[in-house]
Amino acid sequence: MPVRLRDQELRQIDQLVEYGVFRSRSEAIRELVRLGIENLAQASDILKAVERLFEAERNEGEIPIDLGGATRQLLVERGKR
Repeated sequence: MPVRLRDQELRQIDQLVEYGVFRSRSEAIRELVRLGIENLAQASDILKAVERLFEAERNEGEIPIDLGGATRQLLVERGKR
């Protein structure tokens, strides 16, 4: 599968190979993609959990967890609240 990377990204991958973190570009890209997918899944799980908390708050009034501060602000800015 052909993939285009920016020069900066390719240099970083090449450095990882040069330092022995990975044996090849292919191995590095494969592992970095896997890690990225895992991180997206974790972020999605967190967002779903926060959405369930807000749904509970709407249905039941107050919830026993304070989502004030940065979490609430982030969600407001993202249009989730």
